[in-house]
Amino acid sequence: MKQSALIPVLVLTAGVAFGLGWIAKPSGEPGKENANRNTGSGAKSASLSKRLPRPTGSDTSSSNGSGKVEDFLSRYTSGGIISPEDMTAAIEQMRKENDPILRRKLFSELLENLTPENAKAAYLALQSGRRGWGRGGGDDELRLMAHAWGRIDGAGAIQAFNEMRAKREEEGGERGRGRGREGDRGGFDLVSVLSGWASADGRAAADYVSGIEDEREQRMLSFGVVRGMMVNGVDEAMSYVSSLPKTEDGDRAQAWYMSTIAGEMLEEGLDSAKAWVDTINDPDLRGGALSRVAESAVREDLEGAIEWVTQYADEEAGQRAVNRVANEWAEDDPQAVLTWADSLPDAAKAEAYGEAFEEWTRQDATAAGEYLTNMEASPARDSAVEEFATTLSREDPATAIQWANSISDGESRTETLTQVARSWYYRDREAATQWIETSGLPEESVEAITAERRGFDPRGGGRRPGGGGPRGR
Repeated sequence: MKQSALIPVLVLTAGVAFGLGWIAKPSGEPGKENANRNTGSGAKSASLSKRLPRPTGSDTSSSNGSGKVEDFLSRYTSGGIISPEDMTAAIEQMRKENDPILRRKLFSELLENLTPENAKAAYLALQSGRRGWGRGGGDDELRLMAHAWGRIDGAGAIQAFNEMRAKREEEGGERGRGRGREGDRGGFDLVSVLSGWASADGRAAADYVSGIEDEREQRMLSFGVVRGMMVNGVDEAMSYVSSLPKTEDGDRAQAWYMSTIAGEMLEEGLDSAKAWVDTINDPDLRGGALSRVAESAVREDLEGAIEWVTQYADEEAGQRAVNRVANEWAEDDPQAVLTWADSLPDAAKAEAYGEAFEEWTRQDATAAGEYLTNMEASPARDSAVEEFATTLSREDPATAIQWANSISDGESRTETLTQVARSWYYRDREAATQWIETSGLPEESVEAITAERRGFDPRGGGRRPGGGGPRGR
């Protein structure tokens, strides 16, 4: 599979997505603003509270702990507001609560009482105790706090976060920017700030992100804008994604954003999501949405998904969807995927062959190799060999190198050799170095092979989030 400079951004974004997935979802806490999108949440919560036994020592004056909540707030509220100092004290007291349900109630009320004046104090107090996992807090609360702060004072929250980042950089040098525990923490929460800001004022949040010079940071924060806009429906989010400038990476960022929006549409049901995909005219946007819906469809109804995706196989946008169906299907029957692939247009066929051979190599490398031996040169064979070689490199890199050299497309051959050699270099530096010296690979490929590893898999770059896009880009 082709790798891209965007991969690190999307890997980080994938982590952020996991933490932010619930932000754009309606919830009974603390988002009263989402009540119009989830009219049944209140009844569910009430029913749950009746079923759950109250912990020993809980306030018996109320079946849901409201007495404790009111008493808690009265200690820190003066004139209807909570001062920064009292907010700090309230957060610290909340963190001491052992009952996770009551803690969540207290946290929700504090979010409801968040103001531009006390938000920073609340965030810092919560951050200072984030290692207290045993009491039910942690990163989720910090992200929600950042989201709420962005919602009530987006510009102020951004300024405060930039000041905190500058302070980290001053104190810790290069470790303070996007690296290490605190650097990563700030990056994640900044996305949440943008999510909150965009939910209240999408245009202002988008304008801020567009002015960021660092392309990597801009793309990461754009994800926050997309998530925030989705709180108010998908139309604004789609309009924003469509307005983003085209990039040289095959618009993988846009595809990822659309995949995120598609996930929201799937909440309304698979049929609704399929119908929505058909309304998207922009092929760059359509591809990301189509692949995400296809991924869900194949898990629900394999035969139906195959039939549905096949009708898009002659479109570039449909190639991503073919990739996702093949990826899921190949786990059970990679040879059946190959049979289906033979009926597809060349580009889609290459996608399916690649996914099938990645899985088939894991299951039976010998049989997969024998099949490849009898294949004639074609884009499908190149794609199959690419996956065969990169997968085989984990066990037999020297043989994988030989297979990679058989790829007919020069660019694909170089990229596959680079991935295989990087895996080899990681396992046997001396042997890999000897091969590199006579490989004839360009200097940039050699540098990629020997570069310090930063957490990517032995294949040399990591899988594309959500299955990525068409090969050959």
